[in-house]
Amino acid sequence: MDRSDSNSLLQWFEESRVPSILFFVVAGITLAGIGVDTRFSLKDLGSVELIAALAAAVPAGFLLIVSLGALACYFIFIPSITHDGHLFSSVHGTHLIHPLNTAIVLGLGSLCLFTGSRLGGGLWGLLLVVYLVQTVVIVRRVRKEHLVEGVEGEGPGTFFLLLNLILGTEIITVAAGARPLPPWRLKSLPEDTWIVDVRTKPEFHWNRLRAAENYPWGAGVIEAARDKPKDQPVVVTCFSGHRSPAVAVMLRRLGFKTVYNLNWGLLYLILLERGNKTEGPFSLTRPHRDPARRGEDFRGICIAYITLQFIILILAPLEWVHRSSPVPLFQQVCGAIFGLGGLALGVWSYRALGRNFRVFAAPRRSGALVTTGIYSRVRHPMYTAVIVMFAGYILFFGSLLSVPLWIAFSALYVYKTGKEERILAARFPEYDEYRKRTHRFIPGVY
Repeated sequence: MDRSDSNSLLQWFEESRVPSILFFVVAGITLAGIGVDTRFSLKDLGSVELIAALAAAVPAGFLLIVSLGALACYFIFIPSITHDGHLFSSVHGTHLIHPLNTAIVLGLGSLCLFTGSRLGGGLWGLLLVVYLVQTVVIVRRVRKEHLVEGVEGEGPGTFFLLLNLILGTEIITVAAGARPLPPWRLKSLPEDTWIVDVRTKPEFHWNRLRAAENYPWGAGVIEAARDKPKDQPVVVTCFSGHRSPAVAVMLRRLGFKTVYNLNWGLLYLILLERGNKTEGPFSLTRPHRDPARRGEDFRGICIAYITLQFIILILAPLEWVHRSSPVPLFQQVCGAIFGLGGLALGVWSYRALGRNFRVFAAPRRSGALVTTGIYSRVRHPMYTAVIVMFAGYILFFGSLLSVPLWIAFSALYVYKTGKEERILAARFPEYDEYRKRTHRFIPGVY
């Protein structure tokens, strides 16, 4: 393999979702390995082992809560983001997910220590390698973004980029002297505040604060800071609050006395300002949403089925630990087959949609109705995938208490698809004909 082939392979690896998928697969195998090896029974730990286990468990729990909250808010409460939505997911999607990966690595490492699982420890070592490779891939991609955006100048250092990527919280911001700023306090700042927007150019032109200056990924901000008085207030923002902390820290170290990092980025500010007509340097260039772009309100349904799924994820292993009799091996094998089959179906469905994928029911303005591949037989294969995956999860752990919860969120999916199909029929004239020749969830059945 020559050098060009190696570079092409590396580029494909950086741009693909293989590292993320591989990470979660290995994490699931590690958790299963710990369960098979120890049934999650705790062993007596020495002082050093206990300290090490707690040192990993405490930050893991904190990061898990923060990252899951951020993901839930992003997928449920984010406003419609036009036909360029893929730009946002590709740019900051990893910054939303990677703190969750950090929490998983720390949490599983702590669990290996608490249970003393040697099998789990070996699998955890493999997970750690995948995590480190994934981190390197993301950092390389971020560094290349400067070239893609055609910007010049020094951006945030690799150390701060790594901290921000791994932690994804306000820890490094506060530790370096920058101040977290809730979005509802933004207009309390002086009007001469220097607003530094570190998003990419397409994001910046989509929607921004009127007085903001754009420095993608922080590139060029050091040169611009030389002409700014150090007593001038500074507020740094991005889209979801995962890229701005490193730049806020950098500006604080450059000598600026008052530096703010806008908590949760413009995402929450857009939600707060929707429907309001405001003026001034802290107003948005696009404060309104187009209701027709989003379609019917699915917030309550989404919160309900995500909550039920989260409860199942916790309840099933707990019930397994306290079972008086072990789950038959045949049942666990069937559960694993169902779970992996559902995962494969979900990936297949996602790839079939491509850029037409959308977390909301309202289709993209420039989108097309996908009727090929798996969608030539089933209209909602992604929902089928989730239902099958959780069925396998419940079967693997033999959780009877989770069955009614599974039935409840499956019923919510059925109800949601009815509402979605009305929206799709209004958007695509050919949808009614497509609906007549396909099934909703299972080919030839339903």
